[in-house]
Amino acid sequence: MPILPTSYFGSIAYFKELVKHSEVLIEAKEHFPKQTYRNRCDLLAGDGIVSLSIPTKKPFGTKTVTEDILLSDDENWRVRHWRSITSAYQSSAYFEYYGMEVEELLFNEEKSLLKFNTAITERILKWLYIDVELKTTVDFHPMIEDDLRFSLVHKDGFQEKQTAPYIQVFPGKESYQESLSILDAIFCEGPMARKLILENE
Repeated sequence: MPILPTSYFGSIAYFKELVKHSEVLIEAKEHFPKQTYRNRCDLLAGDGIVSLSIPTKKPFGTKTVTEDILLSDDENWRVRHWRSITSAYQSSAYFEYYGMEVEELLFNEEKSLLKFNTAITERILKWLYIDVELKTTVDFHPMIEDDLRFSLVHKDGFQEKQTAPYIQVFPGKESYQESLSILDAIFCEGPMARKLILENE
């Protein structure tokens, strides 16, 4: 069974890997690394890429494992993220359809980052009519070469080569921005976003 990292509104590349399997293990036992997409995501707004980052608390310092990472509400980040999402996508074709549920996901009172992200990922799979069971690891498995826990959520290892681009709300100079959160595709394409992550559709 493949092991994937947790991810906050994961990217198209993340979901393309997720849907290859009927069951996936989400890493819960790794020491939580900084500067990854485990607690941040990238959106496309009128002035370019906007990175949203969730402030977190590590109860056991650098030895805190992912399942023990807590969400911090010190910076009122939920309000800021929702404002950024609204600003970026309120004119998109499917904002009225999905916006309320995205807001609900953002403002739920879950304190665990892992559970918070898992609820988001499960909801996105439901929106796209994709059946994948998410489980969490009970032991840490050392990383190997080309490990998905690094390549799918680390800012230096993260790559997405989109073969079927869609029309974005704020296209860039090259008309299509890669490596964004799946939210971008969902707000622009609605249920058809599943075609971007399923290779046989």
